[in-house]
Amino acid sequence: MSMKHFTPFAFASLLCLSANLQGASLQITDTISDTVDGTVNSTTDIPGSGTANNTTNWAVGTVGVFEMNGGAYYMRVSATNPTAGLDPADDSLMVARTTDSQGLTDTGTLSVYVRPVPEAAWTLDMNFSFFSDAALTVPAPLTLLLTSLDIDFSQRYYTSDTTFSDNIVAGDTNLTSAAALAGFTGFTAAGDATFSDAKFAVASVGTGSSFDIRLEHDKVALFMFEFRDPGTVTGLVPEPSVALLGALGAIALLRRRR
Repeated sequence: MSMKHFTPFAFASLLCLSANLQGASLQITDTISDTVDGTVNSTTDIPGSGTANNTTNWAVGTVGVFEMNGGAYYMRVSATNPTAGLDPADDSLMVARTTDSQGLTDTGTLSVYVRPVPEAAWTLDMNFSFFSDAALTVPAPLTLLLTSLDIDFSQRYYTSDTTFSDNIVAGDTNLTSAAALAGFTGFTAAGDATFSDAKFAVASVGTGSSFDIRLEHDKVALFMFEFRDPGTVTGLVPEPSVALLGALGAIALLRRRR
């Protein structure tokens, strides 16, 4: 990976920083609304990864609200600034809680399935905002550990340099730097992966109540997110500082230069 946007840290330094990388351990425990049916207090989710059958027309702005940890937090998911190729009127987006996606049996996974119509290059800005009340009126600052799994087929995933401070990848990661985007740190990878392949995942850490990312691709794409220690998801190791590597080898923490 290019070091243009990162400063590498040695393994010993990483262990010293691990206490700062814990983050809140969050899981989706209920769907208040999503793009699939929009119903209130729905306990349904999508089995598998989601398909074109689960996409729908959508409106720019809030595309989902989810109860986290039994009501300890509420997360609002927003989608904005879709570019040509991703028209909200064209049955093009799924934002929903999923289960058993590629063998991932956890029910706290957020999956974003994007289907451009017609197939063409697209970009989409997304935001995760956290609140302490179901009315979404009281922001709830926290330290978020956001793990993006299964970055493959040349998908491009960006984290905001303003809302995230650290990005953790495996020392032998397959991820490379995506095309430069001002104010963001980008990741991409060719090939095919599953959620449990640490070489195609990145965990990002930030503190606040609102967090920004950008998604890009040239065709249909699936993005999968967890909001907790990725080791709990992948079964690799329990600490987030080593979870994205597990038994695969050495670890590198890539910190954005300030």
